[in-house]
Amino acid sequence: MSNDLKLYHSAASPNARRVRIFLAEKGIAIPLAPVDLATGQQRSDAFSAINPRRVVPTLVLADGTAIGEVPAI
Repeated sequence: MSNDLKLYHSAASPNARRVRIFLAEKGIAIPLAPVDLATGQQRSDAFSAINPRRVVPTLVLADGTAIGEVPAI
């Protein structure tokens, strides 16, 4: 199942770090897509199409559902 997921994250985001640590502790490996917060990539139209709330981290499920709340991820 983890192959159907993708995590949009930023190394500068404490919330994204929490999700990556949780995944590592559980031994879950999923593809990571970096988002450059310094250049405002999260505000781009391309990222807005993924998550209209434009938040990082965002976990995208196989069906395209985007989850941007850390406790839900």
